[in-house]
Amino acid sequence: MTTRLVLAAALLSPLSQGCATSAPGGQTGEEPGACWTEFTPLAPTTVSPLGFSAQDSLNLAAGEHTATLHWIPGERAYGPESGDSQLTVTITSLGTARFATRDGHQGVTELSCSPSVLTDVAVELDSAGGALHEQFQSMLVASRAESATLSAALLGDHIAGSFAFDPAALPGERLVRLTIDSSFSADAFSGAIGAGIEQAESGGVTSLENVPLACWGGTAVAPQVGCTD
Repeated sequence: MTTRLVLAAALLSPLSQGCATSAPGGQTGEEPGACWTEFTPLAPTTVSPLGFSAQDSLNLAAGEHTATLHWIPGERAYGPESGDSQLTVTITSLGTARFATRDGHQGVTELSCSPSVLTDVAVELDSAGGALHEQFQSMLVASRAESATLSAALLGDHIAGSFAFDPAALPGERLVRLTIDSSFSADAFSGAIGAGIEQAESGGVTSLENVPLACWGGTAVAPQVGCTD
Protein backbone atom coordinates (compact mmCIF):
# COMPACT_ATOMS: atom_id res chain seq x y z
CA MET A 1 0.00 0.00 0.00
CA THR A 2 1.22 3.52 -0.77
CA THR A 3 0.97 6.26 1.80
CA ARG A 4 1.37 9.92 0.87
CA LEU A 5 2.84 12.19 3.50
CA VAL A 6 2.68 15.91 4.09
CA LEU A 7 4.66 17.41 6.94
CA ALA A 8 2.84 19.48 9.51
CA ALA A 9 3.63 23.07 8.56
CA ALA A 10 3.56 24.28 12.14
CA LEU A 11 6.81 22.48 12.99
CA LEU A 12 8.53 21.37 9.82
CA SER A 13 10.22 22.76 6.76
CA PRO A 14 10.38 20.93 3.43
CA LEU A 15 12.55 17.81 3.47
CA SER A 16 14.17 18.93 0.24
CA GLN A 17 12.65 22.41 -0.14
CA GLY A 18 9.49 21.13 -1.81
CA CYS A 19 10.74 17.91 -3.41
CA ALA A 20 8.89 14.61 -3.20
CA THR A 21 10.69 11.76 -1.47
CA SER A 22 10.35 8.00 -1.32
CA ALA A 23 10.12 6.17 1.98
CA PRO A 24 10.85 2.56 2.87
CA GLY A 25 8.15 0.12 1.86
CA GLY A 26 7.08 2.10 -1.19
CA GLN A 27 5.46 4.93 0.76
CA THR A 28 6.04 8.42 -0.56
CA GLY A 29 6.33 11.83 1.01
CA GLU A 30 5.40 15.28 -0.21
CA GLU A 31 6.33 18.42 1.66
CA PRO A 32 4.89 21.94 1.46
CA GLY A 33 6.85 25.14 1.89
CA ALA A 34 7.58 26.36 5.42
CA CYS A 35 8.86 29.39 7.24
CA TRP A 36 12.58 28.78 6.72
CA THR A 37 14.03 30.32 3.58
CA GLU A 38 17.76 29.53 3.71
CA PHE A 39 19.22 26.02 3.93
CA THR A 40 22.88 25.09 4.28
CA PRO A 41 23.88 21.42 3.81
CA LEU A 42 25.33 19.98 6.99
CA ALA A 43 27.33 16.78 7.35
CA PRO A 44 25.87 14.72 10.22
CA THR A 45 28.89 15.21 12.48
CA THR A 46 29.59 18.86 11.60
CA VAL A 47 28.84 21.27 14.43
CA SER A 48 26.19 23.80 13.36
CA PRO A 49 26.23 27.52 14.20
CA LEU A 50 23.95 26.57 17.12
CA GLY A 51 26.80 24.63 18.73
CA PHE A 52 25.58 21.08 18.10
CA SER A 53 25.39 18.66 15.18
CA ALA A 54 22.76 16.56 13.44
CA GLN A 55 24.38 13.55 15.08
CA ASP A 56 23.57 15.07 18.47
CA SER A 57 19.88 15.07 17.46
CA LEU A 58 20.18 11.49 16.23
CA ASN A 59 21.75 10.47 19.53
CA LEU A 60 18.45 11.50 21.15
CA ALA A 61 16.04 10.02 18.62
CA ALA A 62 17.61 7.24 16.52
CA GLY A 63 16.67 3.66 17.31
CA GLU A 64 13.56 2.01 18.72
CA HIS A 65 11.32 3.73 21.27
CA THR A 66 8.36 2.19 23.08
CA ALA A 67 5.69 3.84 25.20
CA THR A 68 2.20 3.30 26.52
CA LEU A 69 -0.21 4.78 23.96
CA HIS A 70 -3.35 6.27 25.51
CA TRP A 71 -6.33 6.42 23.13
CA ILE A 72 -8.56 9.38 24.01
CA PRO A 73 -12.33 8.83 24.05
CA GLY A 74 -14.26 11.33 21.97
CA GLU A 75 -17.64 12.11 20.47
CA ARG A 76 -16.83 10.20 17.28
CA ALA A 77 -16.42 6.43 17.68
CA TYR A 78 -13.28 4.89 16.17
CA GLY A 79 -11.31 1.66 16.31
CA PRO A 80 -9.96 -0.93 16.43
CA GLU A 81 -7.99 0.19 19.50
CA SER A 82 -9.17 1.94 22.66
CA GLY A 83 -7.89 2.46 26.17
CA ASP A 84 -4.17 1.73 26.53
CA SER A 85 -1.98 0.08 23.90
CA GLN A 86 1.74 -0.03 23.15
CA LEU A 87 3.39 2.26 20.64
CA THR A 88 6.70 1.43 18.95
CA VAL A 89 8.54 4.09 16.95
CA THR A 90 11.79 3.39 15.13
CA ILE A 91 13.90 6.26 13.78
CA THR A 92 16.66 5.64 11.21
CA SER A 93 19.00 8.29 9.84
CA LEU A 94 18.96 8.92 6.09
CA GLY A 95 22.45 10.44 6.31
CA THR A 96 21.58 14.01 5.29
CA ALA A 97 20.95 17.20 7.23
CA ARG A 98 20.70 20.97 6.85
CA PHE A 99 21.02 24.11 8.91
CA ALA A 100 17.87 26.17 8.33
CA THR A 101 17.29 29.87 8.91
CA ARG A 102 14.87 32.54 7.75
CA ASP A 103 15.79 35.72 5.95
CA GLY A 104 15.97 38.30 8.71
CA HIS A 105 14.22 40.88 6.54
CA GLN A 106 10.99 38.86 6.67
CA GLY A 107 10.52 39.49 10.36
CA VAL A 108 9.02 36.18 11.53
CA THR A 109 9.61 35.39 15.19
CA GLU A 110 7.59 32.17 15.73
CA LEU A 111 9.43 29.42 17.61
CA SER A 112 8.97 27.09 14.63
CA CYS A 113 11.03 29.51 12.54
CA SER A 114 14.00 29.60 14.89
CA PRO A 115 17.34 28.65 13.32
CA SER A 116 17.34 24.86 13.45
CA VAL A 117 19.23 21.72 12.51
CA LEU A 118 17.06 19.52 10.23
CA THR A 119 18.01 15.86 10.07
CA ASP A 120 16.37 13.55 7.52
CA VAL A 121 15.06 10.29 8.95
CA ALA A 122 12.93 7.28 8.10
CA VAL A 123 10.15 6.52 10.57
CA GLU A 124 8.32 3.30 11.41
CA LEU A 125 5.34 3.72 13.71
CA ASP A 126 3.28 0.78 14.99
CA SER A 127 0.62 0.28 17.65
CA ALA A 128 0.16 -3.14 19.24
CA GLY A 129 -3.43 -3.55 18.10
CA GLY A 130 -2.72 -2.79 14.44
CA ALA A 131 -4.45 0.60 14.24
CA LEU A 132 -1.14 2.18 13.20
CA HIS A 133 1.37 0.46 10.93
CA GLU A 134 3.04 3.37 9.15
CA GLN A 135 6.34 4.00 7.38
CA PHE A 136 7.33 7.43 6.13
CA GLN A 137 10.18 9.90 5.83
CA SER A 138 10.33 13.01 7.96
CA MET A 139 12.94 15.09 9.74
CA LEU A 140 14.15 15.82 13.20
CA VAL A 141 13.96 19.53 13.99
CA ALA A 142 16.24 20.88 16.71
CA SER A 143 16.92 24.44 17.78
CA ARG A 144 18.91 23.29 20.82
CA ALA A 145 21.06 20.30 21.65
CA GLU A 146 18.86 18.93 24.44
CA SER A 147 15.78 18.02 22.40
CA ALA A 148 14.41 17.34 18.93
CA THR A 149 10.91 17.17 17.51
CA LEU A 150 9.36 15.27 14.62
CA SER A 151 5.97 15.94 13.04
CA ALA A 152 4.04 14.50 10.11
CA ALA A 153 0.54 14.29 8.67
CA LEU A 154 -0.57 11.05 7.01
CA LEU A 155 -3.37 11.39 4.48
CA GLY A 156 -6.48 9.73 5.84
CA ASP A 157 -7.38 7.55 2.87
CA HIS A 158 -3.91 6.01 2.65
CA ILE A 159 -3.27 4.97 6.24
CA ALA A 160 -1.52 1.58 6.27
CA GLY A 161 -2.84 0.52 9.69
CA SER A 162 -6.43 -0.43 10.42
CA PHE A 163 -7.43 2.80 12.20
CA ALA A 164 -10.84 4.06 11.10
CA PHE A 165 -13.77 6.07 12.38
CA ASP A 166 -17.18 4.42 12.50
CA PRO A 167 -18.86 5.70 9.28
CA ALA A 168 -21.96 6.52 11.30
CA ALA A 169 -19.84 8.85 13.44
CA LEU A 170 -18.88 11.06 10.47
CA PRO A 171 -22.13 12.20 8.81
CA GLY A 172 -21.17 14.79 6.22
CA GLU A 173 -17.55 14.55 7.34
CA ARG A 174 -14.41 12.66 6.34
CA LEU A 175 -10.99 11.93 7.82
CA VAL A 176 -8.42 13.77 5.73
CA ARG A 177 -5.27 13.23 7.80
CA LEU A 178 -3.69 11.86 10.93
CA THR A 179 -1.18 14.22 12.53
CA ILE A 180 1.78 12.92 14.49
CA ASP A 181 3.87 15.11 16.77
CA SER A 182 6.67 13.71 18.90
CA SER A 183 9.50 14.96 21.06
CA PHE A 184 12.79 13.33 22.01
CA SER A 185 15.23 14.17 24.79
CA ALA A 186 17.82 12.28 26.78
CA ASP A 187 15.27 11.16 29.37
CA ALA A 188 11.88 11.45 27.65
CA PHE A 189 9.91 10.31 24.61
CA SER A 190 6.48 11.88 24.26
CA GLY A 191 3.94 12.83 21.66
CA ALA A 192 0.39 12.99 20.39
CA ILE A 193 -1.73 11.85 17.46
CA GLY A 194 -4.68 13.81 16.14
CA ALA A 195 -7.25 13.58 13.35
CA GLY A 196 -8.04 16.26 10.82
CA ILE A 197 -11.75 15.95 10.00
CA GLU A 198 -13.17 17.84 7.04
CA GLN A 199 -16.70 19.14 7.42
CA ALA A 200 -18.91 20.22 4.53
CA GLU A 201 -20.70 23.51 5.06
CA SER A 202 -23.21 25.52 3.03
CA GLY A 203 -22.17 27.02 -0.27
CA GLY A 204 -19.61 24.33 -0.97
CA VAL A 205 -17.33 25.60 1.80
CA THR A 206 -15.41 23.09 3.93
CA SER A 207 -13.78 23.46 7.33
CA LEU A 208 -11.18 21.35 9.12
CA GLU A 209 -11.52 20.29 12.77
CA ASN A 210 -8.50 18.91 14.62
CA VAL A 211 -9.48 16.17 17.07
CA PRO A 212 -7.08 14.67 19.68
CA LEU A 213 -6.88 10.88 19.29
CA ALA A 214 -4.00 9.53 21.37
CA CYS A 215 -0.90 10.52 23.31
CA TRP A 216 2.08 9.07 25.10
CA GLY A 217 4.57 10.22 27.70
CA GLY A 218 4.33 13.38 29.81
CA THR A 219 3.88 15.17 26.52
CA ALA A 220 4.66 18.80 25.94
CA VAL A 221 3.37 18.64 22.35
CA ALA A 222 -0.25 18.22 23.48
CA PRO A 223 -0.48 19.51 27.07
CA GLN A 224 -4.23 20.04 26.74
CA VAL A 225 -4.65 16.26 26.72
CA GLY A 226 -2.83 15.85 30.04
CA CYS A 227 -1.19 12.64 28.86
CA THR A 228 1.14 10.83 31.27
CA ASP A 229 2.50 7.31 31.40
